[in-house]
Amino acid sequence: MKRTSSQRSGARVALLVGLVGLFFGMAPIRAQDIGNFDSESGRADVLKRLAGKSSVESQLTTQMTYEGVIDRTEYLVGPGDKLMLQVWSPAYEEVPVLVTGDGRVAVPYAGPVDVSGKSLADAESLIQAEFDLALRKGRVTVSLLEPRKFRVHVTGQVLAPGTYTLSATQRVSDALDRAGGALSQVAYHGSDSVYVPQASLRRIELRAVSGSVTAVDLLRFYQGGDLSGNPHVTDGAVIYVPTRSAGPEIGIFGEVRLPGVYDYGTGDVIGSLISLAGGLTDLADSAQVTLQTASGGSSHVDLSPSGLAMPVHAGDRVYVGGKPVSQSFGSVTVSGQVARPGGYSIKPGVTTVRELLDLAGGVLPDAAARSARLIRSQDDPVGSERQRVSTKPLRSMSKEEPTMLADIELSAEFSRWLYGTVVLDLTAKEGESGWSGEVRLEDGDRLEIPSQPLGVRVLGYVNNAGEVPWVEGRDLNYYLKQADGTNRAGWKGRAVIIKARNGSQLRYSGRVGIDPGDVLFIPQRPRTTAWERVKDVIQVAAQVATIALIIDTSTK
Repeated sequence: MKRTSSQRSGARVALLVGLVGLFFGMAPIRAQDIGNFDSESGRADVLKRLAGKSSVESQLTTQMTYEGVIDRTEYLVGPGDKLMLQVWSPAYEEVPVLVTGDGRVAVPYAGPVDVSGKSLADAESLIQAEFDLALRKGRVTVSLLEPRKFRVHVTGQVLAPGTYTLSATQRVSDALDRAGGALSQVAYHGSDSVYVPQASLRRIELRAVSGSVTAVDLLRFYQGGDLSGNPHVTDGAVIYVPTRSAGPEIGIFGEVRLPGVYDYGTGDVIGSLISLAGGLTDLADSAQVTLQTASGGSSHVDLSPSGLAMPVHAGDRVYVGGKPVSQSFGSVTVSGQVARPGGYSIKPGVTTVRELLDLAGGVLPDAAARSARLIRSQDDPVGSERQRVSTKPLRSMSKEEPTMLADIELSAEFSRWLYGTVVLDLTAKEGESGWSGEVRLEDGDRLEIPSQPLGVRVLGYVNNAGEVPWVEGRDLNYYLKQADGTNRAGWKGRAVIIKARNGSQLRYSGRVGIDPGDVLFIPQRPRTTAWERVKDVIQVAAQVATIALIIDTSTK
């Protein structure tokens, strides 16, 4: 029993402490909160304040996306905006308000104030003036709590014309994205298909409810980053994307990233046209820019601030010349067995493989230096090899045999191999064939130096065509054996070797060495029938008989 009475005493003490804490916790609550405690929203507000949260904070949980700090002098207030009125005197108070459909807000002690179409700064001035009239003294500030949302209508050459809900901080490009983007159609140039725009992005119209029309040059924004070409949407506006027609045009060609013909826009200048074309390339020569007018005139353009501000008119064309390749820089990569693999800057057509190896710290001792591959990224390996093989003359080691072109089957067979463009022998000395000091690099080249030598490819009329590991000093018979020999149609006596080092084609003989990356090709025997062989014998016999008859007649 004593234990029970002590527990009851402890409970009373705990209850008394709780009541005291509750009393002191509620003390800071203002009288207006107590007065509103009977209502459901009032009770919720008081409880949130006791928990350290206010109704204002709960409204801030709505996440909005902004480009940055909103300019108070440019943002125009409209129906649906949520504003925060902060009354600093005579007593601090935070009052979230909503701009009503008729464009007004309710101001404490002052009444409704019309703020629609006013900037945030002007709205604050109007509210402050009404506040002063009501209280004669005091200070109030206005902040944007949440931008309004409204409906806009996207029409014209877009994928999905219709009505969409956007916020006041979004732009015309956002509206086009919601509508699926501008329309384009597929056109064919040879075997390639390209998308040709059907919409004129430079002549978009932003039609406000008031009837005013703002010209939108969205292409200037897309290709030049000019935000003036991508204005904010307005309440209830109609965005019209017209068809790209044969209207006024201007063009820019040469060393720009996106050369071509563009719709003409009012106020176009040299600088804006270069921006539309994606800017100048690295090869552009600012001293070789020419403006040709629609009337046939031509003038040099200086790319100074004044030159960039030179106006262009419908039908004009701008041409940007380029620097010689020898004056420009490119880059190549070297990988594999070198001291410092990676990318290096070169002068295209000037820097040699030997100079590149010096930059990369030289070839490592365990490199397969006779199997280095130089790959030209600018070329189609298959197409270039097919062209090289089919046009180079086939030379024989014997003076008695005539020169002939490569077998068509050899060209077709070789073109199926996706292999390196050129195989280099980095052990070659100055003055020897294939010396790396004579091989010049181009922009985008890749030099690969493996640790294992390349194989020898045995192609043509053999039983098991493919690549065979290279073994120094081995001859044709060895590699044919690895390919399971020639088949019944193969003509070993006419074997061809294509040297990977320089692409030369030779009739194989024992005096020709086989190097890594070389190709051995066994052509097909000539196909003759038994009747053709009999006919050839009869023809030869008839010629012999004729010659004998002539001799016999002449001796009588």
